[in-house]
Amino acid sequence: MSQISIAITMVFGSFVAGGTALGGGAVAFPVMTKVLAIEPATAKVFSLAIQSFGMTAASLTIIFSGIKYYRSVVLLAIFGALPGVAISLLFIADLLPRLVTKSLFSVFLLIFAITLLRAHWKGKQQLDIDLSCKKKNALVVFVALLGGIVSGLIGSGADIAIFALLMLHFKADLKVATATSVIVMAVTSVFASGINFLYLNAITAPISQYVLAAIPVVVIGAPLGAYCCAKVPKSVLLSFLLMLIGLEVAFTLYEIIGNL
Repeated sequence: MSQISIAITMVFGSFVAGGTALGGGAVAFPVMTKVLAIEPATAKVFSLAIQSFGMTAASLTIIFSGIKYYRSVVLLAIFGALPGVAISLLFIADLLPRLVTKSLFSVFLLIFAITLLRAHWKGKQQLDIDLSCKKKNALVVFVALLGGIVSGLIGSGADIAIFALLMLHFKADLKVATATSVIVMAVTSVFASGINFLYLNAITAPISQYVLAAIPVVVIGAPLGAYCCAKVPKSVLLSFLLMLIGLEVAFTLYEIIGNL
């Protein structure tokens, strides 16, 4: 029954992963922890594993369909995100309590929501960004490092961090920034899942069953999300994401209040 529930969840999650700057974990993590009562550590490992398939499929769709993304940002971000997620998985993840992990996820979603709203109100965005300055390059790597650390804790974060940087600091185009963040999170998820599998033995039999049940869904849903969200109006994409974030944060607040 759990496998069926996970597969149904990822119908929606894979679409979000492929077409927005929120990974599939943005749907999988809250549903697994708050609806299916699965431990956050398990939800995180699953989120990273399934994003390795879904977001990689979406990334290939972005690259080979000619959807624009910031290639230089992807290359720089990988240098920060991969060490960040490795440090997080190996040395930090086991130290945080369950509710802290879930609350951190909600905080990152709020940052994402604020980024979206501010970008929407600013109005003017640019398709090309300038990375000729070494300080700007270092900033991308540093933000990706922080995002990678968060990814090791909650299964998502490198994508949100890079998206926020592109939108707030570089005034990047919403859809181009989204495509860029998808590719960054795909690479981060594959690398993190390799660590979980090879070094931490964290991909248990139940997680493997969840992943196998969801793979057929995400390899279709994520590319479809990437294609559709590249075509829909920005206002529709914005409303969809804000609704998703509002629901997740509301559930977290409800749980925090219940534990007081």
